Amino acid sequence: MLESKWGLRLIALLLALFMFLSVNNVFEEINLFEGETSESEIVQDVPVEILYDEEYYVSGAPEHVNVQLSGGNSNLIRLETTRDFEVSLDLRDAEVGEHEVRFAVEGLPENVTAEVVPETATVSIQEMVERTFVVQADISESRIGPNHQLEGVNIDPETVTVMGGENEVNRIQYVRATLSDNSRITEDRVEEAEISVFDFQFNRLDVTTDPSNVRVEIDVSELSKTVPVNVESEGSVDSDHELEGIELNHESVEVFGPQEILNQISSIDATVDIEGMNSSETKDVELSLPEGVTKTEPAVVEAEIMIQDN
Repeated sequence: MLESKWGLRLIALLLALFMFLSVNNVFEEINLFEGETSESEIVQDVPVEILYDEEYYVSGAPEHVNVQLSGGNSNLIRLETTRDFEVSLDLRDAEVGEHEVRFAVEGLPENVTAEVVPETATVSIQEMVERTFVVQADISESRIGPNHQLEGVNIDPETVTVMGGENEVNRIQYVRATLSDNSRITEDRVEEAEISVFDFQFNRLDVTTDPSNVRVEIDVSELSKTVPVNVESEGSVDSDHELEGIELNHESVEVFGPQEILNQISSIDATVDIEGMNSSETKDVELSLPEGVTKTEPAVVEAEIMIQDN
């Protein structure tokens, strides 16, 4: 038969048919091959499509569910990988109130069954209400660096539109910009914050906001204190001369450091070395920093040293 043209055509046709049936899982669906046993697998976190009229607000419906699939092993493996099936809650014919609704699963092969865990959801349908609220942002004191203080917080935008059921919206007490970053703040920065809505007991409310995120500008400054400078001389001028006086170009300086250190400082010293000097001159003098002080502004002062003959 292989030597005949018709025999070769028949073999080619049979191979093509076999490949077509294999690719389209026809053998699996008609259970042609023995040994394909029915098994169960749970597919977790399957998204739920909620179908409802836009004039209403729906709360209580889960965003994801687990689905237990039962059927042939090869089909289950494919479905776990592709997840090409849908789970939905159809509320389009439901009226205002509380309802227990069964999930629907679509897009499965004929020989695969599904059970949503849990099988139903209790949802609340309310008239949609929109209101505008001012956003607040709380910056934890623990985030501010030990040598810094919070100067101000600016939120952009300052207000958001809250949408939800009338009962939920009426309970709104706080609309907060929730910051997820917990790092120390030692300079001005801008962070993105998610909007959270609470009642007076700080229970999170099931509502949506527009926008859902805001920009939070955080301004900080270094802790400081202005104190006088005490000038002191060290050493002695030449024996044929005498020190007439020392004048500084800054009578006070700004001292930076932790608040508990600043509270203990009332002045700061500038020591001028005059050993062996025989004429007037101007010197740069570094300030003596108490322990805990991080810096001063200015860091160096000028000392005009006036010397005269005996």
